[in-house]
Amino acid sequence: MASLDFISSNHLSAATAEEPESSVTNAAQVFVRRLLETLDNVQDMAGPISRTLIDELQAHLLPETVQVTLPSEDRIALSRWQEQLAKRLMMEQLDDGLSVSGIASACSLSRSHFSRAFKKNTGVSPRDWYQQLRIAKAKRMLLNTCLPISQIGAECGFSDQSHFTRVFTKTVGCTPLNWRRSGDQQVMRQA
Repeated sequence: MASLDFISSNHLSAATAEEPESSVTNAAQVFVRRLLETLDNVQDMAGPISRTLIDELQAHLLPETVQVTLPSEDRIALSRWQEQLAKRLMMEQLDDGLSVSGIASACSLSRSHFSRAFKKNTGVSPRDWYQQLRIAKAKRMLLNTCLPISQIGAECGFSDQSHFTRVFTKTVGCTPLNWRRSGDQQVMRQA
């Protein structure tokens, strides 16, 4: 089960054995564990809207009911549902600006823990991942639309054309205008 791969039966029993109401806690954990297993199985067959609802349900169930002590290495990485939720939220925020705190909260993590875990999973920080998404969107818009570069920058969440050009050039290695021109030349060669 993807959402609870990192939790072994040893962790669950160790966590509940120390609590006075361990039988109630253990019963709740068994129920939630089975529910999360079922949700993981259904998620693979569900459509995009259902997957979103399942992600949200998992996000609320897991941290509230399964309180365990994990080895420090396991606590750093995001679970599959947390990583998927974070990436989906970032894609939805391309026009509005990134709220790392908001995404961390949706994943039931502190901002700093989320940032470390996201970087461990993806190899880049949440801000760098978000910037890569914005640049990828800008590249598509430069090649597929006739919109002015300033408007493309604004639609990709950059504060002004100068900032957009600076970040784009640093990331891609050429200006947005040169990127657009190189795409036009490729289209002409193919025609």
